[in-house]
Amino acid sequence: MLLVEGSIGTQVKYLQQGLRILCFNPKRLDGVFDANTTAAVKRYQTSKNLTVDGKVGDGTWGKLKIDITPIQTALKNKGYYTGTIDGVAGDGTYNALLKFQSANGLIDDGMAGKSTLDKLYADGSTKPILQLGSSGTYVIELQTKLINLGYSCGDTGADGIFGDDTYRAVRMFQQNNNLSVDGKVGPKTWEKLETASPNQPTNTPLLVLGSSGEAVKRLQKRLLELEYDCGVSGADGKFGTATQKAVINFQKNNGLSADGKVGTKTWEKINSTNPVKGSGTNSNLLREGSTGTAVATLQKRLIELNYNCRTSGADGNYGRNTKLAVIKFQTINGLTPDGIAGPKTLECIYSDKAKANDGSADIPIYPDIPVIGNLLEYTIGVISAQEGKYDSINPTDVLSVGLLQWRASRAYNLLLDIRNRNVKSFDAIMSGTVIGNYIIAGNAAPFDSLTPASISEEELTKLKQLLDTEESHQAQDDLKRADVNGYIERGKELGISDERVLIYFSDCYNQSPKGISRIGNRLGNQWSSVKLDTLHNYALQDVYVDNGTQKGLGVYKTRRNTVYEKALGFNSEAESSLSAYVENMVLFALAEEQTDRFEGLPESDRGKENFNKYNKWFPSAQGNAWCACFVSWCANKAGLLNVSNQLGLVPKSVAVAEYLSFYQGKNRFGDKTVYKPKRGDIFIKKSNGSSHVGIVTGYNAQTNEYTTIEGNTSDDTVKQLTRPINDSGLTGFGINTP
Repeated sequence: MLLVEGSIGTQVKYLQQGLRILCFNPKRLDGVFDANTTAAVKRYQTSKNLTVDGKVGDGTWGKLKIDITPIQTALKNKGYYTGTIDGVAGDGTYNALLKFQSANGLIDDGMAGKSTLDKLYADGSTKPILQLGSSGTYVIELQTKLINLGYSCGDTGADGIFGDDTYRAVRMFQQNNNLSVDGKVGPKTWEKLETASPNQPTNTPLLVLGSSGEAVKRLQKRLLELEYDCGVSGADGKFGTATQKAVINFQKNNGLSADGKVGTKTWEKINSTNPVKGSGTNSNLLREGSTGTAVATLQKRLIELNYNCRTSGADGNYGRNTKLAVIKFQTINGLTPDGIAGPKTLECIYSDKAKANDGSADIPIYPDIPVIGNLLEYTIGVISAQEGKYDSINPTDVLSVGLLQWRASRAYNLLLDIRNRNVKSFDAIMSGTVIGNYIIAGNAAPFDSLTPASISEEELTKLKQLLDTEESHQAQDDLKRADVNGYIERGKELGISDERVLIYFSDCYNQSPKGISRIGNRLGNQWSSVKLDTLHNYALQDVYVDNGTQKGLGVYKTRRNTVYEKALGFNSEAESSLSAYVENMVLFALAEEQTDRFEGLPESDRGKENFNKYNKWFPSAQGNAWCACFVSWCANKAGLLNVSNQLGLVPKSVAVAEYLSFYQGKNRFGDKTVYKPKRGDIFIKKSNGSSHVGIVTGYNAQTNEYTTIEGNTSDDTVKQLTRPINDSGLTGFGINTP
C-alpha cells in the first residue's frame, strides 16, 4: 500500500493518528493526505533515517507500526485499549490514548510526549517491547544497560537506534541469562537487565577441519550471516571442507592468515562489528527434485521453525510440500518466494535472525484433490459412519485412534504428521507424556504393543485433546481421503470395475486387509467378475476361531449388512468426475449473467437493490449483500456444497469471512503470492477493507490476471470481470481443482 499527497480514506486517517501519537503532528485527522501530512511524514522519515520523500510505503508503514506497538501494548495492559496489538493507530488506539491522558491529569492532545510516556511506563511492567527497528529514549536506556554489562552495541554506542549490533547484544544477553533468545526486549528481559551479572568472554576454542559441536555451529551461523558459503548443510555443527573454505575466504577478505583454522584472531574479527562480508555465492542450490542429507538438514531446520513439510518430514526428498514450506519461509522472512533454497535463503534459515512461523500465517499446503469424484466421497462417508471420531481412542486394543481408528504404526505415523504440522502446539500438549516422548524421539517401535490400558488417564486426556486440534483434524481428513482412495485403487488393480463392489470392498479392506485376502483365496482371486451379493455372502462367511474367540469380517454382521445396503444404493450412473462437477458450477454461474435474478419473487420486490432469488434460496434476509450467497447457490446447483449428499467442496454461507475460514481450515487456500488460480476456484477478497467473493473462470499468466463470474458487483448484477492478481484487496483463492 502506498499513500501519497492527494490520497484519501481510512488508511490516511490512521497514518495521521499515528503521526500525531508519535508527536509528528499533521494538524488534521480527516483522512485527507494534504501538505501538512506530507510535511509530518518527512519529519518522521528524517528522524528514522528513511528515504525522505513524503510518501508512505512499506518501509515507513513498518517503522510506524514498530513505534506504535509498544504504546498500544501499554495502553492494553492498563485497560484502556481492547483491540488487537497490530501497530496500526486506528480509532481504538487513538481514543484509548486520549482516555489515558484525561484519566491521568495529562493534556489530552493525542500526542505521546515525554510526560505521557513517563506516566504510561511508570510502573516498569509496561515498558515498551523493543525489537529490531525500534528507536528512541527507551532504546538508549537499553543500550546503556547492555554496554554497562559488557555487551557491545556497535561503534555508535547508545545512539537510540535498535540495529543489528544491538540485536546481537540482546540475543547474547538473553542466552547468557537463560532467557528466550528472540532478540526482542520484553518484560522478562527488562527485568533481568536490572539484576544481571557482567558479561564473561565468549568461549572461543580453536576449531579446525573435523571439529564439531556447538562452537562450530555458532561459527557457521555467523559465517552465514556474513554471506560466506558453508555448503548446503548450513550450520550443522560439523567443520567440513565447505566450512573450511568459508573460513579461508573470510580470513583472506579480512587480512588474516588464510590457514582455515579458527583461532583467537579469527574469532575476534568474526565477532567484531565491522568484518568484511563475503559474496554469498553458492553453486549448490536446493530445489524441487533435490535429494540427500543436505535436503534432510534443511527440512529439519524448517520443521524446527514450525514450517510444515507434511508427513514426509525430514526424509531428504525435496518435494512439493518442502518447496511450499520454503516459499512460506521466504515470504515471512522478506526473501524472493521462489521455493529454491539458494545462498540467501540458506544464509537466513540457518541464522539466528530466521523468523519462525508462529501460526499466524497459514502454511500454503494444498492437498491433492482427487478426480475420482463422487465415488470417493460416497465411500468415505460409508466407511466413516462405521468408525470413530477425531478424538476417538480404542479402549481395549493396541492403540487405535481417530476417524478410521488407525492402529499401531499407523497411529504413530498420524501423530508424527500432527506434530510436523505444528510442532509448538504438539509439544505444548504432549511434552512429558509417554506417547509424546516417543513421537519427539522418532521411536515407532513401542506402538506395536502400546495399549490404552497401559497409559494413564491423564495422558489419555491429553491425547484426546491433541486429536481434537485443528492440525489433527486436517491430518486425519487428509489421511482418511488418501486411505480410502488407496482402497478403491487397490480394488481396481485386482480387476474390480463395479463401483458398488468397490465401495463394499473398500470397507472390508479398511477393516481387515487379511480378511480381503481370505475372501480372495475363496474366489480364486477372480475379482473382476465378482458381484456385490457374492462378495457380501463371502464376507458374512468369513468367521474363524482363534484361542476360543470368533474373529473375521463375518463377526460384524450389522456392519456388513449396513455397508451392503449403502453400496447397493449407490447410483453409479450419476457418477461424474470432480472436474465435471466444478465445471458445472462455472457454467451455472455464467448462465446466470443472462438470467432474471428476480425469478420467483413477487412484483413488489422486483427492482429493489439486493433483492434476488439467491437470497431467497439461502434463505437470507432480503437486502443483504449477496456475492457469497451467489457462489453457494451455483455450487449447490452443481452438487459441490458442504451439505448432505453433496461433495462438500464449497461452503454454504453468505459471509466472505466464512469462505476464507472454510478453505483455510481445509488446507485448500492458495495465497495470492504463491498460487495461480484455475477455472472453478473461488477468489476471496478479505483485506484492506475489501470483502468480496466470486468464481474464477480463467487465468492469464502473461498479464497475471484472472477472469471471473461474480454476483453483487458494483451495479448489483451478475457479471464477468477481469481482475489483477496483485490487487491489494485480494487475499487468495479457495482451491476446488485438482
